[in-house]
Amino acid sequence: MFKFINVFFIIFFISIIPHSLNADVKSDLKLKNTELNQIRQDINKKKSEKSRLQKQEKKFKKELARITLAIGSTEKQLKKIEKEIIIAEKKLAVASEQYTSADQEKNLVNTRIQQQYLEYTKQKLISYYCYPLEFKMREKLIQDDFNKYSDAKNRGNIAQKDVEKYNKAKKHLINLKNKQQNLVSKNKKLQREKNLLLKTTEDKRIEAERDIQALSESAKALAKLIEKLAVVSKKVEIATSKKKQTSIRSASNTRKHNLPWPVTGTVVLNYGKNKHPELDTNIISNGIKIKTQNNAIIQSVDTGRVAFVGEFRSYGKMIIIDHKGEFFSVYAQLSEILVKEEQSVSRGSAIAKVGKGDSAVLYFEIRQSNIPENPRLWLKEK
Repeated sequence: MFKFINVFFIIFFISIIPHSLNADVKSDLKLKNTELNQIRQDINKKKSEKSRLQKQEKKFKKELARITLAIGSTEKQLKKIEKEIIIAEKKLAVASEQYTSADQEKNLVNTRIQQQYLEYTKQKLISYYCYPLEFKMREKLIQDDFNKYSDAKNRGNIAQKDVEKYNKAKKHLINLKNKQQNLVSKNKKLQREKNLLLKTTEDKRIEAERDIQALSESAKALAKLIEKLAVVSKKVEIATSKKKQTSIRSASNTRKHNLPWPVTGTVVLNYGKNKHPELDTNIISNGIKIKTQNNAIIQSVDTGRVAFVGEFRSYGKMIIIDHKGEFFSVYAQLSEILVKEEQSVSRGSAIAKVGKGDSAVLYFEIRQSNIPENPRLWLKEK
């Protein structure tokens, strides 16, 4: 079907262009060559952008690997610290128990020593010579209690130092644990940010690849058109009189700034060179895009005959209308087509519908002599 359209356009093109218009064909040829060079420059820019994005991807992946390794290492250290905290807590519990036991024993022995010493002092002067063995036994018991007291006191001091030591160790380990946890949280946040950057970079790289492919296809199509224009320029002969030439031009010129808009809406893509919203490149458009309402009805801009209906490359569902051989109108990115090929339509006839949301957009072209022209020059000024 695409080959048929091209042949149809070329036959029509040859039949309507007289020799006096050969200069115009050459002018169009020069313009298309300039446009082709611009597309090639844009392809090179996008390839450079793609290369830059690939380097960024590699860098982000390397950083993510380092961050992931750091998180794993820190989490491993955290587990080790948590085990050390458990050990320190157990030792602290044992030391605390030892301290409590020694302190209780020390207090108990001290109380007993005081009681025995008081009793010993009372009876020493009265009964010492009557009961010398008893006093010696009391002295021995008091001395033993003093020894027990000293031992309990020493054990208590050692246990107290152990309590202080393990408390300090536990506090240090908890602080270290908090630092490691903060480091893990920080690295995980950084990991999320890097993953987001990587995803954004990958999306931009994929978009750049798609743009490169689309521009390459456009360049090929434009190169073929230039080749055909060159053939037409060489083979063009006088086919009609000067009167017919004047009538064709005047017929087309009467429609300039006089055609109704195919749909009500806002132009979101202009004819010609457009700046890419994110990448540092330009996009060449042979038509305009009109953002409209959901399921909006598309109308023919003038009386004519439906020359083509169907799917066409990235244009999706498309309609081409031949307006008495004077010019062609192109309607693309449609959701539903309401006409058939060879069907006659009048100005304002419903021919198609657009979709919803992001798909509620019409792509519209005007072609004269198979050369795309700015549709705004043909449509009524808003």
